[in-house]
Amino acid sequence: MKSASKSASMIITMFTQQNQEMQLAQAKKEFDEMAKEIADRRKKLLFQLEKGKKKEVEKVDASKAEKFKTMDEHRIPLEELEQRFQTNAKTGLTKEVADQKLLEHGKNQLSQKEKEPWYMKLIHELTSMFAWLLWAGAALCFLAYGLAPEDPSNLYLGIVIMVVNTLTGIITFFQNAKSEAIMDAFKNFIPPETLVIRDGQQQKFPASNLVPGDVVVIENGKRIPADIRILESNEMKVDNSSLTGESLLLLRSPECTNQTNPLETKNLAFFGTLCKEGNGKGIVVFTGDNTVIGQIAGLVESSGGDDTTLRRELNVFIKYIAVIAISIGVIFFVLGFIIGYPAITNLVFAIGIIVANVPEGLLATVTVALTLTAKKLAYKKVLVKNLEGVETLGSTSCICSDKTGTLTQNKMTVENLWYNNKKYKGLNREKMGPKYHYEYDLNEIGFKTLHETAVLCSEATFDTTLPQEQQIKIQNSIGLNQQQKDQKLKEAQDKWNQNFQKMTCQEKPTIGDASETALIKFFQPINDIIQTRQSRQVAKDAENKMAKMPFNSTNKYAFLIVEYETADSHYCLLTKGAPERIWGLCESAYNNGRIEVKDEKWEQSFLSINEQFGRQGERVLGFAKLHLPKDQFPIGYQFNLDKMNFPFNKQVFVGLISLIDPPKDNVPYAVIKCKTAGIQVIMVTGDQPVTAAAIARQCNIITEKTVDEIMKEKGISFEEAFHQSNALVIHGDKLTKMAIDDEGLPEDDKGRQLQEWLSKPQLVFARTSPAQKLIIVAGCQRRGHIVAVTGDGVNDSPAIKKADIGIAMGITGSDVAKDAADMILLNDDFSSIVVGIEEGRKIFDNLKKSIAYCLTSNISELLPFLGFVIFRIPLPLTTVLILCIDIGTDIFPCTTYVFEEADIDIMTRRPRSQDEHLVSGKLLVYAYVQNGVLSTYCGYFQWFVTLYDFGFYPSDLLFIGVRETVLPKDTDVYDPNDPWFGNSNLKRIYKDGKCDGEFPSDEVEEIDWIYANHAKLDLRMAYVECKDGKLEEVFKWAPCNVNLVSPYTKRPYCYSTEASNYAQTSFFYGIVIGQITNYQGLRSLKNAGTFQGFSNYYMFFGFWVEFMLTIALSYVQVFNTVFGTRDLLFIHYGVSAIPFGLIMLLWAEGRKYMIRASKTNSNYPSWWERCVVF
Repeated sequence: MKSASKSASMIITMFTQQNQEMQLAQAKKEFDEMAKEIADRRKKLLFQLEKGKKKEVEKVDASKAEKFKTMDEHRIPLEELEQRFQTNAKTGLTKEVADQKLLEHGKNQLSQKEKEPWYMKLIHELTSMFAWLLWAGAALCFLAYGLAPEDPSNLYLGIVIMVVNTLTGIITFFQNAKSEAIMDAFKNFIPPETLVIRDGQQQKFPASNLVPGDVVVIENGKRIPADIRILESNEMKVDNSSLTGESLLLLRSPECTNQTNPLETKNLAFFGTLCKEGNGKGIVVFTGDNTVIGQIAGLVESSGGDDTTLRRELNVFIKYIAVIAISIGVIFFVLGFIIGYPAITNLVFAIGIIVANVPEGLLATVTVALTLTAKKLAYKKVLVKNLEGVETLGSTSCICSDKTGTLTQNKMTVENLWYNNKKYKGLNREKMGPKYHYEYDLNEIGFKTLHETAVLCSEATFDTTLPQEQQIKIQNSIGLNQQQKDQKLKEAQDKWNQNFQKMTCQEKPTIGDASETALIKFFQPINDIIQTRQSRQVAKDAENKMAKMPFNSTNKYAFLIVEYETADSHYCLLTKGAPERIWGLCESAYNNGRIEVKDEKWEQSFLSINEQFGRQGERVLGFAKLHLPKDQFPIGYQFNLDKMNFPFNKQVFVGLISLIDPPKDNVPYAVIKCKTAGIQVIMVTGDQPVTAAAIARQCNIITEKTVDEIMKEKGISFEEAFHQSNALVIHGDKLTKMAIDDEGLPEDDKGRQLQEWLSKPQLVFARTSPAQKLIIVAGCQRRGHIVAVTGDGVNDSPAIKKADIGIAMGITGSDVAKDAADMILLNDDFSSIVVGIEEGRKIFDNLKKSIAYCLTSNISELLPFLGFVIFRIPLPLTTVLILCIDIGTDIFPCTTYVFEEADIDIMTRRPRSQDEHLVSGKLLVYAYVQNGVLSTYCGYFQWFVTLYDFGFYPSDLLFIGVRETVLPKDTDVYDPNDPWFGNSNLKRIYKDGKCDGEFPSDEVEEIDWIYANHAKLDLRMAYVECKDGKLEEVFKWAPCNVNLVSPYTKRPYCYSTEASNYAQTSFFYGIVIGQITNYQGLRSLKNAGTFQGFSNYYMFFGFWVEFMLTIALSYVQVFNTVFGTRDLLFIHYGVSAIPFGLIMLLWAEGRKYMIRASKTNSNYPSWWERCVVF
């Protein structure tokens, strides 16, 4: 029975041991079959999903990206390799050959893309499409001034537009330059020096001078200086996580273990990766851009990047505005000819209409909004390299995230303990605190035994030495001699020691492999590991050496013998290793301090828990011990580790500890928040499918059984299982097979299989290459997603560059990834992305509010021109006062929208579709037709009231500008009883007071309502007509309610064109009042105004600045002169505009109430949501 049990155990053990590699093995088999075909076709296939790209460029880059796939340097015999590189594995290159190769291959460094000069970057900011629109507006103003120099307002307007345009460009330039400066501080990719064997001598050389064929010595803790083929390995392990996404350390050896895939073979180490354990020696096979990382960096350049979504939206908006402005300008230019205006006057008016439609202050608002948000995100440790990328993040509908170092911590952590035949959650005591209720009991004998065994069997320690980066920085300091450098090193070490004592165990650096590091960080808070180890001295073997055997990949275990005094023993054998190997070495197991013989129940329990840990993607370590009997192993016993003169196969099983690279603490919540916001989170990793799926579950990316699990559970095909689950894990080689299957299909039919996979809401891509990540991103974009890609490794960088918004990790991220990204999470906190999404959505909403706010006043600026041209009323608003609104009173409130709180549903609504634009037809209708008209009422009503107070009935103002009459002299005085009303020129023409028909054509002219040519005339003497043979007044004049004297004419405003200047200022204030109420109505898109509250103190500051500007424009004489304004009485200070302002506010709140009240329970939105929400 026992042997049958062991036989079954061996079968299941073999299955368990290879569980995580089964899918990979199958994929490798497929890969072998397709290798030749891939090599021939790969160029054409990798980027076929990308439309609109230059095909020739794609082919070159795809070939470069896959060059390492066809390399043979890892599989050819060593003698052939030596011949190829003219080197010797023992003595290395000769100096002459090395110098010649350096000339041929160049420096061993990645090519840096040529930096754009600062002045070109500044010019780029000053020549965006929006900036060009403003430059065109300024040019038109100067043209208008050239045509009509008597009106300097166009000159002032042109100058101010140029100043505002220049300032906003400079602000954006400096903000982006600041981000670039922070980026430059990240650069630290290649080690400065490395050990090289040349001419048979080991010497230090700058790593940048390495050439193919050099023999290099790899030291523990150092970066690999080039792509090398391993010649010797002393338990050398490398961290390839930045390249492949695997968090486990990988053993390197001289044997080629994978003929077809260089990334999988053990006899290659890659440039930029880190040697974490052991040491070795190897031959350099590739340097610089020819390394794997160099090829991937080249792929980054090929992937390119399109305009940000905000830039595209602003360009669409500019086109809208340009078309509207030019169309209206042309229409009224033609109407002017029909009416009979001179060409120059028509052109000046057309320019005025065009300029009135250009929101001059909006560019400044966008710049300020993005800059302030970038600073806000910087405070939250999010570096924005491109300001416009903030909004792109807000419109994101899909996040393709790397696993290792992005979703996970990129460090192994204890996950579970199994002892006494029970599983316990291995929560860290330092992290959770002393008051937390732990599943394991520190005082339980089973835990104590496992604790002691694990600590004694591990050799990892905490590293108190100064970090290598700091040492390199000091050693490379310019201007210091060696003595000064040594002093600085000592000071830095002392400071480091002080900081080290303050660090938590989780923060402290370690020396040792990832698994043992996880063990000591778990057990150190329980009891000091040094104290535990010092409590048991390692026994001596026959050669007087420590009786310990290190772990090796053949035996899959490590053991040591320690002096351990008990009643029956002087020595104790402690063993650690692969769980199935340790289990096979044991005949019994500890259970609550008792030793129980292994039986079928124990066998099933062990196999079950080990398989469970494997399915969860956890790495498992087994532990065993054996107290050696006193009578057989007395003090001074000569242990022989080679002959195993002790009962090694009769140990007592202690327990299991499972390890995993866990998700970062706030990642699961952040993923849930993304899903709530309608954002799909896809894991794209180079790690094994089993591990990827397990982490995806912990991150809440996968929440149900996957298609593969259902397929195995029910014994059905993949196609049948595909429709029974929303969760899917795809191996990267399936993407390769898909690309080959798609060859020859029409362009629209390619990628159909990928689109089916992407339709799953819970999706993981495992074992993906950098080029495949590009295909995935392109597929998501093809589905209409705005894609954000997060990552930290070199393998993530092409996809980061290709994405609509690329996000790199600041701490663990590689230099290549950071350089490709648009944003960098300085604290590596994935949840910061959620903050960024919220800020981005808020920016989009607030920019909508700002645009609606600005366009509303545009109508108030345009309609007065139209009234002046069509109805020939006096001009209610001058172009210079339009300037005062656009870049004066409007710009401060417009900017304070940035500080408005987001609508309550901002993170529960679906991401905006690509059909939903920043400026939509609904927004234009709201701004132009609804609020724009009401705002114009505010201005006009105030204007009519003001002119009425100065003697003009509103009806009399229609077509008053085209009335020709005989003008009086400046010295004439109005007399209602005089037949000529005091007009001496009429008296000269009609001496007897009688007239006949029209006035003589050579005596009449129009009143100048625009300039001050007739400002001193009393218009009651001018507007006289001949009726029934006698002179009569044209209008029945209103009473002069305000007897106010103009400071310029020294005459009353009543019945003069000077009243128009006064009324223009009043019209201006009416618009200001309307805009204040308009601001309140636009503070939220759906929330009630009362819900929004008044916590935005910047709003009050904006209103205060607006109020002070109006005061200055009205009561500071120099401004009166420059802007043509007048000092107003309080009754004309926009007071009459308040009723229409309140109507505007009531309409806005009523509109939002109907949107909220009509919300349906179904997925189909109501009419108000479809047709009113902008």
